[in-house]
Amino acid sequence: MTRVEPPKPVGVTQAAPATPARRRWLRWTLASLGVLALLAASGAVAYQVFAPKEMLNPPTVPYPEVEVITDERPFSELRAAPLVVEGRIRVYAEKFRVWSDAPVGIRYETSPYWSFRRWPAQVVGLVLATTSSGIVVISQWSDGELIAIDARRGVIAWRDSAPIADDRRYDGRRTGASVVYTPRSLATAVTDGGTVLIVSAPRQLLAIDTRTGDRLWQRDLVEPCEPSVWTGAGLVVVPACDEARLTFYDVTTGVERGTWASPDPEVRPAPGLCRASRTECRVITVNFKTWLLGADASLTSVPDLERGAQLAGERVIYQTGIGVAARRLTDPEPLWSWQGRGRLISADSEGVYLLTDDRTVLALSPATGHLAAVGCAAAHDENWELGHVYPTGTGTYLALERINKGASPKADDQAYYFGPRPIALVELYPLTKLPQWPGKFAACASV
Repeated sequence: MTRVEPPKPVGVTQAAPATPARRRWLRWTLASLGVLALLAASGAVAYQVFAPKEMLNPPTVPYPEVEVITDERPFSELRAAPLVVEGRIRVYAEKFRVWSDAPVGIRYETSPYWSFRRWPAQVVGLVLATTSSGIVVISQWSDGELIAIDARRGVIAWRDSAPIADDRRYDGRRTGASVVYTPRSLATAVTDGGTVLIVSAPRQLLAIDTRTGDRLWQRDLVEPCEPSVWTGAGLVVVPACDEARLTFYDVTTGVERGTWASPDPEVRPAPGLCRASRTECRVITVNFKTWLLGADASLTSVPDLERGAQLAGERVIYQTGIGVAARRLTDPEPLWSWQGRGRLISADSEGVYLLTDDRTVLALSPATGHLAAVGCAAAHDENWELGHVYPTGTGTYLALERINKGASPKADDQAYYFGPRPIALVELYPLTKLPQWPGKFAACASV
């Protein structure tokens, strides 16, 4: 019998059998489409992450109160160098971020109270300025932006843009200490009307009212460099680039008040007895010869400034062979002297700070020289030396940057700094309120 095949439906074509080559082609096509989709999605994410932008995270809790920490450790250990605001918050600078936390005496950094991040611009300077409406945190960035944040509210108070050297970048290394304690292009000056911010750049000076952000004046300089300016007596002092000469400008108006040449043309004049970095400097020195700077740009010869001398209010504090002593700016006779172990490391209107060989911190009264408070900067026997020292202005904390003994400044951060948290924020306790916790001063035998 002959088999008869059924007729094929009209318009229908039979599919070719799926060969191994065809299956491989389909898998390759689907995989390629998946990769393209993944690349498109990751590209969108990368754009969101790496596109130039800034982000401000304001506070979500009330402004912190002053809080005494009562755990058994002698100091806070921090990765970054803090500025202390009103004894309530700590403010830090990192490469792409300025942020704050609280309470001041907590052992490590905590969740930010507020934070402000920009990218790809880098933080190159940070200062605090006291205004009639509170304290503002002013940051300078590598793209020239100046941004003032209200320290209490964590909101931008004002912003401006100023010239800046093309090669300026974050230079704070692990701790950020150089950015917050010795900013290269920022200084402040206190006037009857408030605080003025001075911004320096190659061939230019700019003055800003820190309360409003208004520009007070701007001057073009003939000097080809970026001068290391300082402030004092209501003046901005601008050193020449290539000679031992100073030019003085009025802080509030920018009017030139005069010039002064060093008596030794081989030695450039330097600021002395500054309240902080190059801010509010009382004297000008050439070697140890010293002149008191007046508001009219006059210079009055005063007793030579002692090596390592510090300013505590209106008193000059200096090391002696058996301790430390204090005198007036214009009189070499001591007002008081203190005998005992301790190296003078800093001073402000709240205290005179000494460090002993066993890492005890002694705080003397600037008025009397009597021992007023003590702290401990070591948890055990430690081998470090001091970098930056920052008196917080509260009389209750002192920040010490710890460097491995003998480390070269050219060494990498791991070899240069004392541990991963090189900042010791030392608590200072009045003698009438010494802590009762035995572990607090276990490593400091002087107490």
